[in-house]
Amino acid sequence: MYGHPYGSQPQQGYSSQEYPPQPQPASASSASRSREDRPPRHHSSSRSIGDPLNFTSGQFSGQLIRAELVELQKADLGRKYARKDRRPLDPPPVVQLRLYKVQSDQREVEVENYDNMGLICHVDLFPVPPQESSLREGSTYPYTFPAPQPPYQGAGMPPHGAPSVGMPMQLPPMHIPPTSQYTHDPATASHHPSHPPQEFDVVHIHQNHPITESSKCTEALAGTTFVQASNLDYKGNKVLMFVFSDLAVKMEGNFILRYRCFDLFSKVSTDEGETPVWAQCYGGQFRVYSTKEFPGLRASTDLTKHLSYFGVRLNLRETERKRRKKVDDPAALAAAANKGKGKRRDEGDGGEGGYRQYDD
Repeated sequence: MYGHPYGSQPQQGYSSQEYPPQPQPASASSASRSREDRPPRHHSSSRSIGDPLNFTSGQFSGQLIRAELVELQKADLGRKYARKDRRPLDPPPVVQLRLYKVQSDQREVEVENYDNMGLICHVDLFPVPPQESSLREGSTYPYTFPAPQPPYQGAGMPPHGAPSVGMPMQLPPMHIPPTSQYTHDPATASHHPSHPPQEFDVVHIHQNHPITESSKCTEALAGTTFVQASNLDYKGNKVLMFVFSDLAVKMEGNFILRYRCFDLFSKVSTDEGETPVWAQCYGGQFRVYSTKEFPGLRASTDLTKHLSYFGVRLNLRETERKRRKKVDDPAALAAAANKGKGKRRDEGDGGEGGYRQYDD
């Protein structure tokens, strides 16, 4: 058995402390609740992502478990990826996995004791319009989901996204069932001309703008697109978190992330040899800038600092870092030009070259 390399104890010199509340799911307590309290979803003969799973092996063997993902921290901005200068999204996206045991009376009790072994989260990238244009178009571009259709049985993992360097493993075949909105197979769309793309391809609505599966651009992500769960202390409880601290985007624009989690070492009664997706959620919008337009980075959030105190590797900043502005003052330009004088490259003795100090 292996666990996440990040421990649940704070590093020396730091103490556990409370931070301002972060966005949480509607029911933050572990008290039982009725499944009728959850929003209705389209029912079909096949399971949808987010429906309870009947486990036949693993830590939840013999139990009916429902999983739920919620984004605790979204990225605000990023700088376009470059090979020599890869800057991750900031602040780092963080999602929490919550698990609920479905009892015989259909009431749910949150699971408080679990193992993070084998729990993995993967991200996909979707482009979205700028927030202003999205809101402006919302009044003239209403969208309603179509009526339920025969479900699409997807096969295989999403084609894009590479596993992290720290996880040298081959992922098993994945079973990607439909969400309540995803009712047709995009691969067979041309055989159903009566269904326009916006009816069967829409997987999410973001600020009145329909997000389609075919618009997915996960190949534009760089860095770690698969991460393992960290079992950390948060607000007095043990919490399963997925922290995407090494994630960059190769192109400019506005985007959202889709998070999907699964377990490598558990089986369910209907998996048919494939690994089912336990839960998914869509994150908040962020913008990726060009190097010239990048405005700089804000100070690290309280949640980012908290994760760092408990051993998660993150970039921390105590103060805001703004982009350097172009200097137009001649005196300042002259001072900057003279700053490097007194050194010149020497190609002489060793043949390797180097720097030698010279007096002005």
